[in-house]
Amino acid sequence: MSARIFGLGEPVVLLHGVGLDQAMWERQVPTLADRHRVITYDLLGHGRSADAQDGANLDDWVRQLEGLLRELKLERVSLVGFSFGGMIARRFAAKHAGMIDRLVLVSTVYDRSEEEQAEVLARLELVRREGPQAIIQAAISRWFSQDFIVENPDAIADFMRILKNNRQESFLSAYACFAKTKLGAFEGFVRPTLVMTGELDTGSTPAMAQKLAATIPGARTSIVPQGRHMMPVELAIEVNSILFEFLEAAGG
Repeated sequence: MSARIFGLGEPVVLLHGVGLDQAMWERQVPTLADRHRVITYDLLGHGRSADAQDGANLDDWVRQLEGLLRELKLERVSLVGFSFGGMIARRFAAKHAGMIDRLVLVSTVYDRSEEEQAEVLARLELVRREGPQAIIQAAISRWFSQDFIVENPDAIADFMRILKNNRQESFLSAYACFAKTKLGAFEGFVRPTLVMTGELDTGSTPAMAQKLAATIPGARTSIVPQGRHMMPVELAIEVNSILFEFLEAAGG
């Protein structure tokens, strides 16, 4: 596992999305590390982490996180999960509520409609037939605004490179888990929780965020104006402000 640690203070662990790696958080780390011990790592099957096996389920990624926290001797952390990372964070929090200080779910899928489920399953089948490269251009168009794509060619090239470099079988295992896993409501989880997504996110919609927050007692919802799926990159200033305020809030 390729974990990196920045700063000092209460620990915050950042979990990236499917097909990406820990570098997606580079715009959050400097802000959060000003007051926190920030930990990033490559999810199973991504970056420099071990391959994800065929048929891997969400608990395989949860066990990876459990192992990281044991290795770092951390008994209590705040978790910030993006998209697939948010699903992992939810499952971990449901199993280990006592280890959670604060929970942040960013652009996280919840209760897909039949049409939304059909769309993600169609992408999964396309990956099976043609490989991860078959969905890269469409992903970039969903994740970022056209203005950002035009004005930030280097950032877009970095994301395309990461997506192209995915190990095909590991990516397929992770994407299948992302596409097929359905998580229900939390049972008795009462830690401070923030659910945030972008106003224009078509994969993790504002309606999903509001429904998800409604299943968690006391959870806050934050809908970022004009935000698309990759708002931690495109709207980093806005996202960082929301994250920092929530992680520093009194109480909990």
